[in-house]
Amino acid sequence: MIFFLKEPLDNLLDLQREYQRFVQKMAKNNQLTIAEWQLLQRIADGKNSQELLAEDLRLDTSTLSRQLSKLTTKAFVKISKVANQNNVKTRKSYQYHLSEIGQRVLSQMNTDFKEFGQKVFAQWTGEEKNFLKILINRLTQSMRQVTLD
Repeated sequence: MIFFLKEPLDNLLDLQREYQRFVQKMAKNNQLTIAEWQLLQRIADGKNSQELLAEDLRLDTSTLSRQLSKLTTKAFVKISKVANQNNVKTRKSYQYHLSEIGQRVLSQMNTDFKEFGQKVFAQWTGEEKNFLKILINRLTQSMRQVTLD
């Protein structure tokens, strides 16, 4: 019987699908989508305006507005209106803050994600984890060079 190893990029696609599936399930268990989780994290990190969030997440304003609206409906995010200032590009401006519920959900999701990482790498040595980091960084740089050409 002949056994063929997959090419590295094929393996990465398989891994990406598995990772995506697991993180989606984890997010769903926390009443979130992956996009909502990322958005909550950015707001918690101080990116509290649509302009900052759109730039950081590379989203158009309509997509971002829909996601923020869903988080507001779920009571994970609170909105406060900001007085119009000369440096504000629109007529109205809002700041977004995590509610207590949003903070709890984000904290639980982050805890679940950290535990997932610990389980995945439980049998790995520090040297193996560092080697993987080096390889991933190198692959990322190579892909960026190819996509910039």
